[in-house]
This record gives sequence, structure tokens and C-alpha cells, in this order.
Amino acid sequence: MSWRENCGVNFVNEKQKFRFRPDSPVARELDISTDAIGTVICRYRILREGELAPERLDVRFGERRFAWGVPEKEFEVILN
Repeated sequence: MSWRENCGVNFVNEKQKFRFRPDSPVARELDISTDAIGTVICRYRILREGELAPERLDVRFGERRFAWGVPEKEFEVILN
């Protein structure tokens, strides 16, 4: 197992784009439009009680809008 796999961090292709699912409560909470396209900064898992939790994403939406630590299930991938 590589150190990257061991620490639970995946380094994402910088061209990979995401947006919030249309029914995402997190998008409403953060006041980010579900049409907004974001770039993933980091994808990771947090270790809880010896188990890896579901993946989380840090996503940048424009110059000063970020979504930090949002569960991956709240996003959909935008295919080119």
C-alpha cells in the first residue's frame, strides 16, 4: 500500500469538475447554486474508530467560494 492510500488522501485530476446534486441540502446550507461548477481541491477519508469514513471533498467554486469536507454523495461529476 502506498503512503497516499495509507493516509486516505486521493490527489484528484485538476480538470475534474463537480457540482452539487439538485437535491443537496448542503448546497442550500452553503448558499451555492446547484448549477455552479466546482474544481476539486482534495478528496480524502477521515479515520473514525479505526474505520475509514465515506470520502469527503474540498471543492472550489469561483474565486472565494469553497465547500470544505462535504461528503462525496452530495456531488455529481460533470463529464466533458
